[in-house]
Amino acid sequence: QENDVASGLRHIRQMDPQFDEKRFTDACMDQFFLIQGAWGNRDMSGVRNILTDGMIKTLSEDADNLRAKKQINRLENIAVRSVEIVELWQEGGADFITVKLYANLLDYTIDEQTGQVISGSRTEPVKFNEYWTFTRPVGDHPWKLSAISQVE
Repeated sequence: QENDVASGLRHIRQMDPQFDEKRFTDACMDQFFLIQGAWGNRDMSGVRNILTDGMIKTLSEDADNLRAKKQINRLENIAVRSVEIVELWQEGGADFITVKLYANLLDYTIDEQTGQVISGSRTEPVKFNEYWTFTRPVGDHPWKLSAISQVE
């Protein structure tokens, strides 16, 4: 009995025989770090090419809100523990893959002027699972991040 992930991988490989699961999850981790760096700088323009239009809009608006409140969200000592493909599907001529990222980091927000911690902690790391969904037109095309969710 084939599981859903194996079935989804088979479907993706039908249109993209070069698709490699390990290379994909490694690329997800690289993109995770790039996007976190852009987020910390409150400037998503440098990662625009790896985000869908919807994600660039959402993340840019959130970064603009922080800037307007004169706050900076710091993400430090990031350690990604695992990246696991949990769901794959094809819809409307596009491939979708959701990965579960398990990581820990220091996550805190400071006042831009005083450096005072407004929320989070400079010293207590948080562990979390996030689900990142990537999409692309069916076939051998670049993947773009289309959604982030925290279920737990």
